[in-house]
Amino acid sequence: MRHQISDNTPSPVGSNSTESLNGIYESASTSDSMLTSSTASLQPLQQAEAHLVETGMRTEPKGSRLGPGLLLFPGTAQRHHHNPGANYTDREQGAFGGTKTISNANDGHVAINQQRKQQQQRSIRSIRRPPLYQAAPPPLTRTSKGDAEEQEHAPEPTPDAYRGSKVGAKVHAFIIEFLQGSSIHGFIYLAKLGLNFVERMLWFAFICVALFSIISLSKRTWHRFQTSPMVISMDRNKLVWNTSFPSLTVCPHKRIDELKVEDYIFSHSEDFQTEEDQEDFRDFIVKLASLTYDNLESLPLNKSFGISGEKYLDLLYELKWAFEPEISSGAAVKMFIYETQTEFGICHAVNSLVARYNSFDYWRSNDWSILDHGDRVTVHPLDGEIYAQIINLSTAYDVYFHGAGDVPSISKQRYTFPESDYTTVELIALEIYTNEEARAFTTKQRSCRFNYEAEDMQSVPIYSFGLCLSECRMFFALRACGCIPHFYRNRLRNGRRLPVCGLEGIGCLVRIKREIISLKSDKYKINCNCLANCDDSNFFVQSHRSRVWFLGANLQWGIIDYPKMQLRRDVLFSFADVLVYIGGLVGFFLGCSALSFTEIIYYFTARFVRRMFFN
Repeated sequence: MRHQISDNTPSPVGSNSTESLNGIYESASTSDSMLTSSTASLQPLQQAEAHLVETGMRTEPKGSRLGPGLLLFPGTAQRHHHNPGANYTDREQGAFGGTKTISNANDGHVAINQQRKQQQQRSIRSIRRPPLYQAAPPPLTRTSKGDAEEQEHAPEPTPDAYRGSKVGAKVHAFIIEFLQGSSIHGFIYLAKLGLNFVERMLWFAFICVALFSIISLSKRTWHRFQTSPMVISMDRNKLVWNTSFPSLTVCPHKRIDELKVEDYIFSHSEDFQTEEDQEDFRDFIVKLASLTYDNLESLPLNKSFGISGEKYLDLLYELKWAFEPEISSGAAVKMFIYETQTEFGICHAVNSLVARYNSFDYWRSNDWSILDHGDRVTVHPLDGEIYAQIINLSTAYDVYFHGAGDVPSISKQRYTFPESDYTTVELIALEIYTNEEARAFTTKQRSCRFNYEAEDMQSVPIYSFGLCLSECRMFFALRACGCIPHFYRNRLRNGRRLPVCGLEGIGCLVRIKREIISLKSDKYKINCNCLANCDDSNFFVQSHRSRVWFLGANLQWGIIDYPKMQLRRDVLFSFADVLVYIGGLVGFFLGCSALSFTEIIYYFTARFVRRMFFN
């Protein structure tokens, strides 16, 4: 047995690193006879390892642990513990400064490796573990001080990069969990184990085709719901409904009182120096009172008589002739006659719900409130023949028949009767009314408006088709000529005052009057956006007869044949039908329901937040 030489003398400063290494290995080799399978005699080896790490000649990764290595076969390590025939040829610095020769250094290295591996084993069971579970030992390499410094200064992963990879892994795991647990058909095959890339792509294509079919068919359904959810049907149960009594507007031919004109000329004598001027003014004021789009060119435009366009309407009401007809009817509800301003001048309307909003008093008071009109006059077939009569007309007149919620239009037919005839007019009616369920739809869906839906009207607080057309002509004249005719209301709801056309402006209107009447122009873009009345009545003259009457002009009108048919606007495609149709498409193509969409919302809100931040 060799004697163990312990070297506790520290190495001199500046000694060669190779000699130090040889000394360490020599010290370890002298103790090879004392080694056993136990790990208690590995203190010199531990000192050698610690010295190598301190001097930088060997690096050890953090957290690494050497596996058992050759200790899978303990007998092999024991055979290398002692070699009696070894020749010592290397030099070893002993405790007394002598040298020692070692013939075979490899045996010493094997013993050192075996001792180190035995020390790092935790239990005897690790000896018998299969090689698959054994960690490979890190190589024993020598590193210089420069390499150690480079390793110390090498960049390490930043916290943000680590956090980003961690969040990405969580999101990926969350999406896989959602696809595997979703109740929507086909999603599970996108994340199911055992499928190759081609199979996943096929299922992804099937899902895309299903989504495309759902979206395209749903768009068609939604377009139908937005454009044509209503249907107009025919109702023939005539004994159930009441029929509106025909309304009319009477426009007398005589509108100027000659005595008032003479008083005006006398009070403004400085503006009428000659008889010719007075005669021209009489002709001017008469034509101005009857001015409409049809006879704009008849107004003399050579003299203004010092009157601006803003004063035309005030002057006409100051000089107007007192037209005060009387009305009587056989209906149960009393009818009223109101003075109103129309595109034909100053007229009178009977049984009208919108005439008072165009009266001169309503305009002058700057009133925008909704007026109370009372009940609509209606008749029933059991009432028999119902007539209304206007007496004491005292002049020839024009008549326009229309519904109670509308005004006369320049595009509709008018009837002219003389001042000495008693005229009887018989009409037939065709009504259309809208179901109450349609009020929940928008005006674009219904393609009609109720009288209270006047948010787009600027000159009146209610809506009617005739008022909308008149307002459209007014704004078209304003855009084309910079002014409006005097028979329109020149103050808008927002407080803006519009300029009224004088003689020069009327000359401009003469050039575009056909475009104004038809509301069609090649030069100007006209978009009135006027919809029909949801509850509307259309009357047509069936017959009329006149006879000479010594008491003056009288007019009698009514319904003889009650309508046997009525049009009704009903809801055909409601929002509930849209939900049922789209739900059927989604269930047919994807096999999911409303709870499936609730599941998606839950997954990507509450569960997503919990998985990302609390788990």
